[in-house]
Amino acid sequence: MIRLNAFFTLKENVSVDEVVAITNELVAKSRQDEGNKGYDLYQSTTDPKVFMFCESWESQEALDKHSAAPHFTSAVPALGALTADGLKIERFED
Repeated sequence: MIRLNAFFTLKENVSVDEVVAITNELVAKSRQDEGNKGYDLYQSTTDPKVFMFCESWESQEALDKHSAAPHFTSAVPALGALTADGLKIERFED
């Protein structure tokens, strides 16, 4: 199994509502992707501008399909434009 934790910090002028508009659909559709074992978004309780996606994938093939899906390829660039320094991804495997 593959676990990805993707961290991002919003730019100062970006509202949480802007992020929610993008991420709600991404999370809902990603949970339906074949091979998805979990897909959640968390907001920091110490800094409300910091978020983390927690994703679990059955295989690299499932992750590759997800990465090519329209809901991913449209949401990630839109989300990236709202971040202070992009998404920082940590990958774990068992």
